[in-house]
Amino acid sequence: MPSDNPALRAYSLLPPSAREQIQFSSVCLSHERFSCAGALVVDANRVQGIVAAKHHLCAHAGIDTPAIWNQDQVDNLAANFLDGLAIGYDFASAVDEHGRPPSPRLWQRLDADCCGIEFRNGYGRWDYDLMFLSFKSPLPIGDYIAANPAHRIAYGNGDLAFYGQDMAGKTAFSTGFGHAHALQIRHARIQGRHPQVRRRLHPKLRFTDILSLDGGVSGPVFHVAGNGRVYLLGATLDADVLPDRLPPDPTAIRHAATALYAGNYLF
Repeated sequence: MPSDNPALRAYSLLPPSAREQIQFSSVCLSHERFSCAGALVVDANRVQGIVAAKHHLCAHAGIDTPAIWNQDQVDNLAANFLDGLAIGYDFASAVDEHGRPPSPRLWQRLDADCCGIEFRNGYGRWDYDLMFLSFKSPLPIGDYIAANPAHRIAYGNGDLAFYGQDMAGKTAFSTGFGHAHALQIRHARIQGRHPQVRRRLHPKLRFTDILSLDGGVSGPVFHVAGNGRVYLLGATLDADVLPDRLPPDPTAIRHAATALYAGNYLF
């Protein structure tokens, strides 16, 4: 990432503790020919895991997101996603001394024996695009999460006042991964919240609880409050969508994220 990158300039203005937490809580979910991004969290029930976009199950399998939930299909997609999954984590800095983005220093192999995929308030439907990878047994990545508050995003019911407010105008940062799993930083501003949107290429396929953003985002979406507290807002939907209104608004939302907070509940 060049030093004149606008996202990195904005990122450099954050408190060092916030930058560290965004970097250390970001992870790369990698297969041999597929990778995506997620965030290490401790959820409202104090469960360790990874929040990521649910549609990655389908992208990894090479299929479109289904319109109908079929439990056998979902079980197969989840099992296949966990088969051979490696989690890259521990990114030391946004750029190194040569101006290059870092790659993960540690890797954790996951499988169905040590990890499960939960859908929670998105269970039974594809329109809410988040999933939770929960650790079922002691793992080094779990020790990493527990070792330092900067290594995860913790959220709970005490944060409902923040998550329930109007997010329009708030700044957001997202993390993704490029060549050799190098960490990438994106910067955007939240335009608003949409109860439902529909994908442009598949008008009948709708998604719920969406944040629209004015900049390119690629993975988990974070906001840094004025006091330096880092919040996980959600994960990118990764599709051009249209607001689902009558009469329909013709303006496409090119960048959107599924909100972590939906139905008065934190995922």
